[in-house]
Amino acid sequence: MIEDIVENKQLHDHQNLKNLPNEVVNQYFFNEEDRLPLVYEAKQEAINLQSFYQQNEEQIQANLLEYGAILFRGFELENVEDFEGVIQTVLEEVTPYLGGATPRKVISSKVSTSTEFPSDQEISLHNELSYEHSIPSKLLFFCLQQPVKGGQTQIADVNRVFDYIDSEIISAFYNNNGWKLIRNYGMGFGPNVESGFGTTDVDEIKRECEKRDVELQVIKSDLLRTIHLRSAVTNHPNSDLPLWLNHIVFWHSSSLPKQYFEYMSNAFAPEEFPYFTCYGNGESIPDEFAENIRAAYRKAEVVFDWQKGDVLLLDNYRVAHGRKPFEGERKILVSMGN
Repeated sequence: MIEDIVENKQLHDHQNLKNLPNEVVNQYFFNEEDRLPLVYEAKQEAINLQSFYQQNEEQIQANLLEYGAILFRGFELENVEDFEGVIQTVLEEVTPYLGGATPRKVISSKVSTSTEFPSDQEISLHNELSYEHSIPSKLLFFCLQQPVKGGQTQIADVNRVFDYIDSEIISAFYNNNGWKLIRNYGMGFGPNVESGFGTTDVDEIKRECEKRDVELQVIKSDLLRTIHLRSAVTNHPNSDLPLWLNHIVFWHSSSLPKQYFEYMSNAFAPEEFPYFTCYGNGESIPDEFAENIRAAYRKAEVVFDWQKGDVLLLDNYRVAHGRKPFEGERKILVSMGN
């Protein structure tokens, strides 16, 4: 299987763009070479996105499958309630952020803020909840307020990322049983048990981990460890394209700031870090392999500036996302589901 994939590592040929009514929207790419995202820009501010989506759903879904990301710009969206209406139209089922690893504020049952890391830090490219057995197929972002500077939600086609990674590295993950994520709760760094699981009831946590195909190790009642064993490469459920769908370098030890890594290494064994990735058989992933993967993400990365009222629809299998540092207040809301 890997030989066939590696020998045919070619980008998917683009089908003819399925056009929507040009009297309603302008349809274009910021960059024809990237072809990511596809932009639908309303010609009139009074166009309701829910109605537009319902009337053109078949073509929108076909273009989402082809390109992986669609930006709706200039539509009639002002507030959280407007965004919730779009969510109700686009997502059949909203997925809770179970197993999530980053701080967010819950706005409603369907909406939360995007990850709230310090504004001077970049959030690396990743596919949401890629380490879970079942991941949300779609993400929706809504720009309630664009920052003064920066703060872009960078995106990358992980089929292209796969194409840019050295073949020997992809083969190594097949030969070493995929990848493994180890998470520790209650070590004093990262989440504690209650914030990580929403409860301290170990029996309830065990049941939840079984549902999610996650191994649970109970070290103490307030110190738990989870182990996710997953494939590094996933084929898209609809197009069958090979996708680099994982958090391997996101939490690889070489991705940590140098001072933080040195401190953690002096205090803990690698498997005791809040987050730690390795091959599925437990062997270490070489730092040079991790850097090659990071370089592939950088090569595939696409950046555009937010405008108030923008809605970004992502195929969470096909397209990774992150966040650039920013200045000024930034309010990007998110929902995920199927």
